[in-house]
Amino acid sequence: MLLSSARRFQAISLLENCKGALLLNIGVAAAVTCLILLRHGVADGLIWWLLVFAMAILGRWQMTRKLQHHHLASTRPRETVYFLAAGATVNGMAWALLPICFVDLDLLGHDAPIAVIMGGLISGAALRQSGSSLMSMGFSSPIGLSLGWNFISHGGYVGLIATFELAILISLVYHLMFVSERRFLRGEIAKLQNEDATRSLTIANEDIRQKNLRLETLANGDIVTGLFNRIYFNGRMSGEIITARLNNERVALLLLDIDRFKLINDAFGHRGGDQLLKILGQRFRDAAGQDAVVSRISADEFAILITGPDVRDKSKALAQTLLEAAREPVSLGNTGVLPGISGGLAFFPDHADDTDGLFTSASMALFEAKQAGRKQWRLFDPQLKQRIDRQRKIEQDLEKAILSGKIEAWFQPQVHLASQKVVGFEALVRWFHPELGHIAPPDIVRAAHAMQLSERLTVCIADSACRLLQALPELGLPDATVSLNVSPREFTLYPVSDMLDRLTKHHRIDCRLLEIEITEEAMLDPELAGEQLQKLENAGYKLAVDDFGMGHSSLAYLIGLKVHRLKIDRSFVTDVSNNHTNRALIAAMVSLGNSLNVDIVVEGVETEAELQTLRAMGCDIGQGYFFSRPMPAEMLPNWLHRFKTEQKKSRRAVA
Repeated sequence: MLLSSARRFQAISLLENCKGALLLNIGVAAAVTCLILLRHGVADGLIWWLLVFAMAILGRWQMTRKLQHHHLASTRPRETVYFLAAGATVNGMAWALLPICFVDLDLLGHDAPIAVIMGGLISGAALRQSGSSLMSMGFSSPIGLSLGWNFISHGGYVGLIATFELAILISLVYHLMFVSERRFLRGEIAKLQNEDATRSLTIANEDIRQKNLRLETLANGDIVTGLFNRIYFNGRMSGEIITARLNNERVALLLLDIDRFKLINDAFGHRGGDQLLKILGQRFRDAAGQDAVVSRISADEFAILITGPDVRDKSKALAQTLLEAAREPVSLGNTGVLPGISGGLAFFPDHADDTDGLFTSASMALFEAKQAGRKQWRLFDPQLKQRIDRQRKIEQDLEKAILSGKIEAWFQPQVHLASQKVVGFEALVRWFHPELGHIAPPDIVRAAHAMQLSERLTVCIADSACRLLQALPELGLPDATVSLNVSPREFTLYPVSDMLDRLTKHHRIDCRLLEIEITEEAMLDPELAGEQLQKLENAGYKLAVDDFGMGHSSLAYLIGLKVHRLKIDRSFVTDVSNNHTNRALIAAMVSLGNSLNVDIVVEGVETEAELQTLRAMGCDIGQGYFFSRPMPAEMLPNWLHRFKTEQKKSRRAVA
């Protein structure tokens, strides 16, 4: 661990020194250029060498910037040293090319000053990069080899002696490089050991001091915000409720929750999150005043206890004030954040008669505020508890109801308005709860989503639809369809098309007789359901758009998805005989359906007048109480018999 830390410091130190080394290289290059110009004049080789040198320096500078930008010296020190050594090697090679490839220099003759400068570069590398022998050698070796080659090329005893002395100098420099690196690492390790020992003593002393402080503050206070903590708040609220009960007074509890606090915590870290909590806590305390008890009771939840005269009005005004105060920007680092809070308010004894009940009531009001869109507060409504308890009971019993067969599929007939023939049925979920009575389909769907039972619920209804399709030929309806409602969110939870394929293959039914009803938001959001809807269409399932006209339909999607039916919402059908606006809207939809060769199904047909009007307007298929209410599958044969009998009587009467 200490060696890793020392190498990390080594990489950081080398990276910091790199800019100075680059500036030194540029200065030395300028001096060498001046010497060459004085002795050799302007030569093409010099200009080409300056270009190569500039590219090497620029590349090394760019690499240094990237290493610093990505903080690799701290995270990957060994790789950083390798990169720096590679850059130094390229830099050294640029120097080495000067007397070999670009300018004809006699470094043992009248160009000896340049040889001295290049030798100085070798020595300087040993001193400046003393923390890394790899980097020093990478820079020095090409220069040394270049000098040696030039000395040998000079010839004679002078060249041999100079080469021999250069070899000795380089050997000595290499030895010093290795020794310096080992000394550097040993020094850093020793320093880190001393720092660890000092830090351990400091931490131990600070820990003792903090424990003493913590023992004093934990009893009543929250360390992050300086507000009261939940333990103190609960005790204080219990005492205030007892006092209020004796004096026949009210106590108000206001719960506040920071909206989407986790996102802020993830974006700015725990330090940023704590800073936000501290700032908002101070705002709450300032706005509440001295008479209120302000506490942080959980990670991002605050509680305020209000007592005294005019509690009801005072607490409502305070809730609104706090919401406005929380909307002011908070600076986290260099970023301005606009926080939002949601609130729930409850009163003793109006909504609860003890501490736990008051907390529960305020929590339910807070939940309602969040469900309503956040950044608002709600006063507890007793009916809210009933709704929440009812939905919770539905969620708890749903899985058992599916397994035991209590969840059923009922079917409502669809009749061709012109021929008065039954052409299909819509499968509708039904559940009679032994305690709660009839459960509305939207409540069942919500509970299934909350309990992750959406697929199991849809499988249950789809299986009943497939079994009905098996029985329809025997009832004289071999071409009748059965439609199945699929919630848009189901397309994001599981592969609907694969599930339906398994069921249709298992029951050996024609998938073209199974119609999938979707709402417009599923059709209009390609990311939500586009791929699966395409799979359903390719497999041969019929697609119907439910509640058509209630959303924002797109003609492009209607054409592209090859929708077979558009179901007009019942709100357009109500009193259509007397409502000119509804007739105009339905006429437009019928015209669209005719243009696209799509059947128009009208829901909510309840009277003879509505039937006649819709038939005259050219609607294809009707569905509603005028024909039949939804019924279990076993009741369909008797209904079909009665319906056919009534149609025969009606035709005879007309004849």
